[in-house]
Amino acid sequence: MGYDFSFSDFDQTLELYTPTCQFPSSASTPLTRAKIRVSLACIPCRSRHTKCDATVPACSQCLTSSRTCSYAKSRRGRAKGGRLEHRQQSLREHEQSEIEWSLQGRTQQSRPGSNDASSGNTSDGPVDLSVATQINDNPSSSRSESDESSTFLDVYYASFHDAHPFVLPRQFLNQRLQTNRSSLQHLLPVMEFVGSLFAPGAAKGMLRVRAESALPPDHLQVTGFTVQSLLIFAIAVHACDEFVRARGILDRAIRIALQINMNSNSFSIANGEGCSVLEESWRRTWWSLYVTDGIFAGIRHCLTFSLRDIKADVDLPCEEATYQSGDIPQPRTLEEYYTREFAGEELVFSSFAYLIDLGHILGSVLALGTEPREPFEPGVINADASLMNWALYLPKQKHLVVEDPGKVDEILFQAHSLCSTLKVYLHRPRSQLAYHPIERTSKCAPPPSDKSVAERQRAYDFHTTKVLEAAEAGIGLFTLPSPFTKHTPLVICGLTLAILAQVSACRFKLKGPGYTAARGRVRLGLAAIKAMGEVWTIGSITVKEVQIIARETLAL
Repeated sequence: MGYDFSFSDFDQTLELYTPTCQFPSSASTPLTRAKIRVSLACIPCRSRHTKCDATVPACSQCLTSSRTCSYAKSRRGRAKGGRLEHRQQSLREHEQSEIEWSLQGRTQQSRPGSNDASSGNTSDGPVDLSVATQINDNPSSSRSESDESSTFLDVYYASFHDAHPFVLPRQFLNQRLQTNRSSLQHLLPVMEFVGSLFAPGAAKGMLRVRAESALPPDHLQVTGFTVQSLLIFAIAVHACDEFVRARGILDRAIRIALQINMNSNSFSIANGEGCSVLEESWRRTWWSLYVTDGIFAGIRHCLTFSLRDIKADVDLPCEEATYQSGDIPQPRTLEEYYTREFAGEELVFSSFAYLIDLGHILGSVLALGTEPREPFEPGVINADASLMNWALYLPKQKHLVVEDPGKVDEILFQAHSLCSTLKVYLHRPRSQLAYHPIERTSKCAPPPSDKSVAERQRAYDFHTTKVLEAAEAGIGLFTLPSPFTKHTPLVICGLTLAILAQVSACRFKLKGPGYTAARGRVRLGLAAIKAMGEVWTIGSITVKEVQIIARETLAL
């Protein structure tokens, strides 16, 4: 049985899928004049309506709850003209107290030397963000700059590292900060800036300026850490909806990587300083650069990417758990991976290895372009066979993106998402899911040819089935038990392609229950992008683009 739905109601329906963790704001919990005038209770107790013994410097309630205790300054003797300033200051202190209280109980501080930091734990376990939070750039914060820096790094590892795990694990980064901090002079400001994007109220603009100043066009150290800095910054700038600038930053990273021979396996050995974890970090950096270069090219609808034809013999990364623990095994080679079908037993490679393989397949898919030709041209058949082989030779344990403790393997999530995106990218131009001219407004959607717009494509059932299966699988990944913001922002455009394919199917192909199910997937996909838009600008912009396209395509 169907149901009524209007894309004009997206703002209401999408909230069903948005994570429930919301930080309080002054708009939702306004202070009354009476609350501000209370002088014998601290601000946290007043905001919670709890009894306060007004002990200085901290009351018993705050000491018991480990809250930051603070008191509003007395207004006695002040002129009436100063009341507005006092009220604004009290509101800021109230907001600060509310956020600290909201974060406590579901966050814990991850500091050098603590259990989480020493174990390299970067799981979904939250981090104390109160130090990183600055309400209205309040200059009265008593936290030191080093504590603030450490907390932004905590946020980076908690919210971004799992999907981009190429910098040193936290415990090993802490060690390097003690022994050779100068080598991280370009990297630290960038990591802190990215961490600030996930911290409500943080001075993001100031931290971005500091990150940019740490990456000057001239006088930039030519090291692997510099490549890591530029790669992280390129991903962040891209996700802030600055595609052209992000491409330029990534090109700088590529030039430096090739200059220092990072594409050679000898680089990781020569620059590993006898540390197997650092050697692993260099391998991961190269392959992350390779995959990101391909994804950037796909989003810009290029026919190839810079690193596709660069010879590389870098060994494959290991599994995430062993990287975090520092117990690095003997690395596997590309040759072992590409001859795995001849092994006497099933070989299981790391999640990273399967993502790298899709990076190679990505090049062959891009080379075919989006111009519809014959439905069974050899290049299309070969690319489709590569994607099929990727899935057929995927071990059973790699079909499950959720690991045993219920934690999502973010690299494997990205791999499955990329596989679905490549199938949609390959098959839709050759299917009966016609493009609507309005789709040109989306940055993520490939520009449809005049032929596909004007005449409607021929009904190639084979390719249409492939598109629908891939779009359903790609959107279905976002039902997994993981916050949407934990995923790499690089999946946003791929998810957009899947949503647009579903919208086209709703107009040209699906009826009845199939139509209803597809509309549900459109809702889910938009909800995921909207949630990621709370951190990344590209998400909030993409949601509006897709809503416009859907309303026009479906004549709503």
